[in-house]
Amino acid sequence: MLLTDLRIETLPDLLMMSRLYKVSAALNAAAKLDIFTVLSHYPEGATLQQLSEEVGLCREPRFRGGMDLLDLLVSVACLERSGEGSETRYRNAPVAEQYLVRGRPQYAGGILCLNSDRSFPMFGYLTHALQHGEMPPEAFQRVPDIHTTFGSDVAAAEFFAEGMTGASLGNFTMLADRFPFTRFTSLGDLGGSVGCLACCVAARHPHMAAVTYDLPAVHGAAERYVRKQGCEGKVQVRDYDFFSPDPVPGRHDVLTYGMVLHDWGIDKKMLLMRKAFNALPPGGALIAIDHLVDDERRHSAVQLGMSLTMLLEFGRENAFDYTFKDFRDWALQVGFAYVELIELAGTTKAAVAYK
Repeated sequence: MLLTDLRIETLPDLLMMSRLYKVSAALNAAAKLDIFTVLSHYPEGATLQQLSEEVGLCREPRFRGGMDLLDLLVSVACLERSGEGSETRYRNAPVAEQYLVRGRPQYAGGILCLNSDRSFPMFGYLTHALQHGEMPPEAFQRVPDIHTTFGSDVAAAEFFAEGMTGASLGNFTMLADRFPFTRFTSLGDLGGSVGCLACCVAARHPHMAAVTYDLPAVHGAAERYVRKQGCEGKVQVRDYDFFSPDPVPGRHDVLTYGMVLHDWGIDKKMLLMRKAFNALPPGGALIAIDHLVDDERRHSAVQLGMSLTMLLEFGRENAFDYTFKDFRDWALQVGFAYVELIELAGTTKAAVAYK
């Protein structure tokens, strides 16, 4: 199990930390090549040659990259291996079979593909962003601007949304179990992407009316996702820009921001908090799901890495990941009565403010 409290105490620790990007890049590349989906069709395992033919790996006689990639995946327990020589066979380990096979209910490979194509290239510009406050203009030749992605590029928006669904499904499912939705009647998920959170809640709590709100670029993907989850008639898909002057549509007693607040600087964070407060009835709840930084900012390497991702994505917006103390202060300033924290998976938590 990976520890969330990453510490460097010795020279080997230092060197290991610096080199771990190679392992994550290889894992992301395997997901992008759909190796795990292909292997799901080979219950007895596939040979390197079979896999190379199916996913398009180089097949030159002296090429060793394919074997190195597969054995790296064995080393991190995503694949299992049996046999020797040309008869060596690879099959998915249980974790890969559950989470990395495209089309499976718990498929999370989209976030690995997104990391491969978007996050990893962006971090090549981190030094520049730290010195100048944003990535250089040429960076957007490799990585599409996030505003363009959701403004007009439907294909890019759907790719991004699939990645976020993979990253969030487990946490949204856990939230549906841990938050007392039985006390409420209507959910509005603001910035809901393809509707993953709304579907998780509607499936677990059939009495809840649920609406997922986002920009038109992901509307079609959201309708397909809701239909695939069997939530037609339970979850509505509506277009809504939460930065528009229009109030939040509908009458919801629960509003959610799933991986949304960390996208923005303090002014827009406060605007979104106020907008939710104004839309909720007395007794209503705002839930913000993010990678919350610990209050002392001493044990949050992954969360602060996510915060640096926000720097790369949004530049001079000055977006950042935040602590629960930050959230509590903002909530009380806006007018919420009290707050609570719900633990989810890993570094993800749900900060709840009650009106």
